[in-house]
Amino acid sequence: MIPIKHILFLVSGVSSFIIFYMGLVNYLTAIEQSTGMTLLIFATAVAMGTLLSTVYISKSITKPIEKLAQNMTEFSKINKITNKKPINTNIKEIHELNENFQSMGQKVEKTIAVQKEYVEKLKEIDRKKVEFSSMVSHELKTPLVPILGYVQMLQKQELMGELNKKQLDAVDEIYSSALKLQRLVGDILTTQKLDLGKLEFNQENIDVGELLNYIIKDFNPIANQKNIHLIKDITGNEVIFSDKDRINQVFSNLIKNAIDFVEPERGQITIGARSDKKFIEFFVKDNGVGISEINQKEIFKKFYQIDTSTSRKRNGSGLGLAICKGITEGLGGKIWVESKENVGTTFHFEIPKQVIKVISKNNQ
Repeated sequence: MIPIKHILFLVSGVSSFIIFYMGLVNYLTAIEQSTGMTLLIFATAVAMGTLLSTVYISKSITKPIEKLAQNMTEFSKINKITNKKPINTNIKEIHELNENFQSMGQKVEKTIAVQKEYVEKLKEIDRKKVEFSSMVSHELKTPLVPILGYVQMLQKQELMGELNKKQLDAVDEIYSSALKLQRLVGDILTTQKLDLGKLEFNQENIDVGELLNYIIKDFNPIANQKNIHLIKDITGNEVIFSDKDRINQVFSNLIKNAIDFVEPERGQITIGARSDKKFIEFFVKDNGVGISEINQKEIFKKFYQIDTSTSRKRNGSGLGLAICKGITEGLGGKIWVESKENVGTTFHFEIPKQVIKVISKNNQ
């Protein structure tokens, strides 16, 4: 875009040249030399007057406008008026425009300051809330240890005496409920550590094939109990340098979800790995009920539960997939899902083969 002062000089220059040219033509073609000279002098004076008036207009109009435009540009970048000196101008409209800009700028500055203060307060409240939740979760976990210990002793009747069937059923229910509470508290603690950037990651060489064999062996009892078929699918023999326990934790959460969503007797869950130059892509595939496209966008959020009759029958905190996301990202990878309703679901997560630096919120 062309600045207004350039347009003014261009217009005045052309006008002055035309006026001077007309005077010169009249001088050259005039019958009387005195008349021609008078017209030439008059044309020259008018042309000079036009140029001088343009310079004056440029100073009185364009410079204040340019200064105001500069102030507005700076304000749009930093949301603060750096130059609060009044713009000298005798033009009423420009003066009022500058006054309105100064007033608006001050209001915006105050609004931004209040907003920043409000955001800081919210961050502080959120930090205290996370710390409080972490403290409560830790305090809840502490009494669970002796509860589970004594319940296990009661189950071993040779230690604490014999129990009748009703008593033993009650003890078993206490043990089952305590385990669920322990898992819930553990999930909350893990989530809080992820939010605070305090979840610890260890690094070691991991044989991917052995890791999958261990996971299959760990879940075979519950799979066999529900007649669900577990399959391993891996090509090659890869070794990665990462956190074995955290990867196992991701697999455990994904496989538990898959077991809950496939039908007994005909359920099939495949766990596997694929390799490329930099990453190992792990996956857990099932032939369960599937996940709708709308729910696929939300399932990695904390406490999110898919609102179906099947999900309402499930036990869970809604933190499992959020934990999987936090762990994979903490290890420098990512997680995603592919699913089709009534066909099945596949969760993919990739981990770098060589983790140079474990990621946490403290060093981001």
